[in-house]
Amino acid sequence: MVDDEQGMRETVVDILTAAGYLVSSADEGEAAIKSMSENNYDVVVMDIRMPGRDGVSILEEIGMPPPKVILMTGYANEERLRQAVASHAFAVMHKPFAATYLLKLIQQASAE
Repeated sequence: MVDDEQGMRETVVDILTAAGYLVSSADEGEAAIKSMSENNYDVVVMDIRMPGRDGVSILEEIGMPPPKVILMTGYANEERLRQAVASHAFAVMHKPFAATYLLKLIQQASAE
C-alpha cells in the first residue's frame, strides 16, 4: 500500500489485514520502488497523486511484468488516467471507495 496520506494508508492496511492479507506500506514513491525491488508482491495498491514520484511514474518504472497495480485517485485527471491504463494498471479506483470494492479488486487481481 503506497499513499502519502497516513490516514488513507492506515485504513487500507487495516481493511486488507482484517481480510487476511499480508500487507506492507510506504509513504512515498522511492520507498515503494525500493520495496518492490526487494519483494515479490502479488498486488500493489497505490495512490496516483503523491509528492515527488506519482503512482503512474512508479508503475512505468517498475516495468513489465509488474505486480498487479491498483491505482487510487481522488482527482479526475483524464491524462493521468490514460497513462495509468497505458502503463498496464490493473484498475483505477476513485476515492472515496467502499471496503468491499477494494477487496473485490484485490481478489480479482490476485486471481489473474
